[in-house]
Amino acid sequence: MEQPGNGAAVSAVSRHDENILNLIFNPDSGLALDDEPLLGNATTLPAIDSMTLTRLKMIEQEAVILAEHNDLVGSIDKLNECISLCPEYASAYNNRAQAFRLKGQVKEALEDLERALEYGVGNASVLKQAYTQRAIIRKSQGDAAGAESDFAQGARYGNEVAKAAVRNNPYAKMCNAMVMEAMTKLGA
Repeated sequence: MEQPGNGAAVSAVSRHDENILNLIFNPDSGLALDDEPLLGNATTLPAIDSMTLTRLKMIEQEAVILAEHNDLVGSIDKLNECISLCPEYASAYNNRAQAFRLKGQVKEALEDLERALEYGVGNASVLKQAYTQRAIIRKSQGDAAGAESDFAQGARYGNEVAKAAVRNNPYAKMCNAMVMEAMTKLGA
């Protein structure tokens, strides 16, 4: 970024720093999130061959239909089939976690979300859902800090629910108000 009046000067302020400064000086604007979701790091798992992936997606679609018809046990059975076929298929863990959560089996849901996060490295679609689901569970368990962290990650990967949760975080607004007050006192 160029400084006004000095075309050669370059700012050492990163985009993240700019977002934080914007949040401080415009507290009602909410947290400025990156326009592009993160794509994960370079350590992705080996690709699943196209024939297996097609089969996994078909079985997974059957599981989703069963869940939509309130057959959570049948849905979990189908997702177990996916996982048996390909234990590294992160999406199946993510969907099974959702079914477990809906059945009230929180421990199992959290275990599956950990696997989804482990196997989903590099897959923003899986990561945004897994972080957001885990945030919802953590929030329901009273773990505000854990929920906030996971909502932030879900938002960074592009989940709209997580983005809304981050933007509407009352703790962030309170912190912004305190920073604004301190900045006002420093400027006075």
